[in-house]
Amino acid sequence: MKLNISILTFLLPIILFAQEADNYFSPVKYRNIGPFRGGRSVSATGVTNNPLTYYMGTTGGGLWKTEDAGAHWNNISDGFFKTGSVGAVAASESNPNIIYVGMGEHAIRGVMSSYGDGVYKSTDAGKTWTHLGLEKTEQISRIVIHPTNPDIVYVAAQGKYTSPTEERGVYKSIDGGKTWKKTLFVNNYAGASELSIDMNNPQVLYAALWHHQRTPWKMISGGEGSGLYKSVDAGETWNRLEDGLPKELGKLAISVCRSNSDKVYALVESDTQTDQSGLYVSNNAGKSWNQVSDDNRLTQRAWYYIEVFTDPTDDETVYVLSAPALRSKDGGKNWERITGTHGDYHDLWINPKNPKNMVIANDGGAAISFNFAKSWSSQDIMPTAQFYRINTDNQFPYNIYGGQQDNSSVKIASMNMTGYSISERNWTSAAGGESAFLAFDKDNPKITVGGSYLGTIEALDMENKVSTNIMAAPIQYLGKTARDMKYLYNWNAPIIWSQHEPNTIFHAAQLVLKSTDLGKTWTHFSPDLTRNIDEKQGKGGGPYTNEAVGAENYGTISYLVESPHEKGVFYTGSDDGYVQITRDNGNSWKNITPKKIGETLVNAIEVSPHDPATVYIATTKYKLGDYTPAIYKSSNYGKTWKNISSGIPYGAHTRVVREDKTKKGLLYAGTELGIYISFNDGKTWESFQRNLPTTPILDLKVHHNDLVVATSGRSFWILDNLSLISQYDKRKKAVKLYSPEPIVYGNWGSRMNGNIDNFNGMQNFVGVNPANGIELYYYLPEVDKSKSVELVITDNSGKIINSYTSKRDENYVPHNGGSAPRAPRLSKKEGLNRFVWNMQHQIVPGVPGVYIEADFRGHRVIPGTYNVTLKYDGKSYETKATIKENTNYTISKAEFLEYDAIMNQMEATVTDMHQKVNLLNKIAKDIKSSLKQLKKTNKNSNLIKEGETLLKQIKNWDELMVQRRSQAYDDVENFENKFTAEYLFLMNQTSSSLPKVTQASIDRKKELDTQWMSLKATADNLINTKIPAYNKNLWSAGIGAIQLKM
Repeated sequence: MKLNISILTFLLPIILFAQEADNYFSPVKYRNIGPFRGGRSVSATGVTNNPLTYYMGTTGGGLWKTEDAGAHWNNISDGFFKTGSVGAVAASESNPNIIYVGMGEHAIRGVMSSYGDGVYKSTDAGKTWTHLGLEKTEQISRIVIHPTNPDIVYVAAQGKYTSPTEERGVYKSIDGGKTWKKTLFVNNYAGASELSIDMNNPQVLYAALWHHQRTPWKMISGGEGSGLYKSVDAGETWNRLEDGLPKELGKLAISVCRSNSDKVYALVESDTQTDQSGLYVSNNAGKSWNQVSDDNRLTQRAWYYIEVFTDPTDDETVYVLSAPALRSKDGGKNWERITGTHGDYHDLWINPKNPKNMVIANDGGAAISFNFAKSWSSQDIMPTAQFYRINTDNQFPYNIYGGQQDNSSVKIASMNMTGYSISERNWTSAAGGESAFLAFDKDNPKITVGGSYLGTIEALDMENKVSTNIMAAPIQYLGKTARDMKYLYNWNAPIIWSQHEPNTIFHAAQLVLKSTDLGKTWTHFSPDLTRNIDEKQGKGGGPYTNEAVGAENYGTISYLVESPHEKGVFYTGSDDGYVQITRDNGNSWKNITPKKIGETLVNAIEVSPHDPATVYIATTKYKLGDYTPAIYKSSNYGKTWKNISSGIPYGAHTRVVREDKTKKGLLYAGTELGIYISFNDGKTWESFQRNLPTTPILDLKVHHNDLVVATSGRSFWILDNLSLISQYDKRKKAVKLYSPEPIVYGNWGSRMNGNIDNFNGMQNFVGVNPANGIELYYYLPEVDKSKSVELVITDNSGKIINSYTSKRDENYVPHNGGSAPRAPRLSKKEGLNRFVWNMQHQIVPGVPGVYIEADFRGHRVIPGTYNVTLKYDGKSYETKATIKENTNYTISKAEFLEYDAIMNQMEATVTDMHQKVNLLNKIAKDIKSSLKQLKKTNKNSNLIKEGETLLKQIKNWDELMVQRRSQAYDDVENFENKFTAEYLFLMNQTSSSLPKVTQASIDRKKELDTQWMSLKATADNLINTKIPAYNKNLWSAGIGAIQLKM
């Protein structure tokens, strides 16, 4: 019974649950802001006969494809894959439309490794995908496809890294993945770390099995299950290869030469004290082996690397991937470094038809070369960064800070106030390195304090980019046993800047360190606040290779938070499951760990912004192989706790919980499988993924009414305007107009301004800005096709600023871009609708059939509060929209009012002009029709003459007003502009992003207004006197009347 339950719970996360909130908020979209700086990839492949096409598997960001040799990368797994970490990808050589993908990264980092859910297959080059099972393998290191029959496929299942399982070894399918057969299995710890097929004789395969386990405190790499194996019957049976190989075996890799089937290379981790680790070669198809290199670079940090590949046309050219990428052209005797990309290498595909063409995968993504690795495509174009933590400042726009895996930390703007998108100029490096918590004065973040692994920490002057190292005890901890370290730091050692004490920072190891002088001196702020389990504080790796970079440090503080409400109140959480509190500024500490929580990683602590006694913790035991979500709440400073994880499925283990700052009890949780939301203080949860890709969520921050998201493989995302979420009440199903979020006056652009129904929240190369407008949401429980939705914007005096409808304007006629644009149209669909008011006045009319180079849109309203009225089915619904002044702009209220007044006048004048132009043009057509009838009867010559005179007068006036010969963009250079174009030009020149009215505009307006008075008088005389008189004569002659209105 226990086995059945565990299988069921494991399958739960990959089932699609119908989620009410996710469906209700369908128009709401997260936006990706970048940075576009590639994150970790452990798998990549190319297509043999198409040197422009490649695939990249990322460790958290899914599968990506380029069809232009790396100029652009596009995700092709979103919406199909149920987990985000890709361990292997293979394209069939005989049918490149067939792609197999194995999930779960095989370079198993202790601080950031995600499990997978088996194998996916595409038969249309990645357009669609089918899941093929093997869910419980969790980590897949390689997929090999038969060279001529893509239905025959092999999977190297490395297996669950935290605990022993049977779902590991080599699997084979002969029906394209419909069914699987495990053909090689040694024990519950031995997973397949590599698989190589003889492309000249696909009956022959080689496999490397790796006996391994990762615990939170140790990386075990090697044991009785490690070994090399060969099959000569297409993987049905296997024989162990031993002659010439060390008896002590750790992680292994193997590669058979395509150019010489007898030659096989193996990369071997063995006892590092005896120099048996290194590169081995067999010249008799694996019967016997000789060591050709014991260069430590080949096998250093073996658990993370150990990758060997051979040139498909030269059996003497061999590649080894490690922290550096290395190549030997003499069979492994001598080595040269391959440079030009990011470091920490994990996979290599070499085009069998052109070995100068290759794609490499490393901790910066994938890169492509066509010149034998001399130069590579860019990796700084991918939004696949992995971020551990988030912090934010109070600048406008606010900035987001975080440490990127295997890179610097980053400070990135939440928006670009001066452009359309968030580009590289909107971000910069900050203090510390990849594992950095970033701390600073939120109101004046001139100095950022950030750390890296093993306790290094610096204070960085962000303006001058100079820093001071401020490590509390500058001891070199690399290689040391954990129990021998003076300060035992977590890989993500917490650093915070006090909210209550100026220039005071805290840095957490197994205890909390405090500095009141920005790191010049440090004092102990606490005793050891962990379980301090000695037997779990030995060497971080074994039995053959030690690991001591800090990721295996255990018994460390993993989270530290200061209460925003009360000075002297701090909480800590440890990676071994303790939660502690001080309420007297560190003088005493109390263990408030929830009962029966056991050893667990306390990954985040959230003090309620609404109640100083309420605290939430997000915990996870994923490092122990348990993916149960576990969020706890206390309402009494931790005296008692309640598990509040109901509704989050098994598999979505929890890393962070945050509470909305506006609505008490509205919670957001970041999990391995995405974001969850609770509207009832954690009693129940549901998915709130929306368009966010399937990727692990490592941190969340509620800031300035936005939800800021740190992902492990898809960079940063933001969900704007949480006020909408806080107003949601699922019990109410009537028509509702939500109160919009206030916006700051500005002139940025955004893809979010218009309809985003089909927008996935991402752009190539650049991040997405928030909408520049008032985002209005309204709910329609049902829709009557015969009834329209109307929206009216008015100022405080009741004057209409603009109005919109869901009706399509059937009379609109576009004209080569040189006329008035179509007015935005309201959405009308059942459920929640979204409309962005661009904060502009009504569009002035154009002249159909005439190209005028001008902007016909009304000017932007000035800061203030405006009334919004939604009308539907005979009822009205009202709210307010607020536009705040931009404190970065140097403009006074009087200047705004002057601008608003002159623009209103000019827009009214242009509207009057064009209405008269269009009316007289229509009247001229009616007169021509009447004259045609009169000339047929050959009577009423006086009426004919009078009509021709009127036509000439209308034409003369019209030629002064508009240039009808202008039909396209460059016509304005060839045909002189007429009066309305001149007036529109002035109107456009007076409207600026910083709208200050110049004296030149005032003077020019007076000049044009004087001319308009004369032209208007002529038009009025025609419309009000001459044409009505002629119309009267036509009636008397029995000819149909002329229409005097549009």
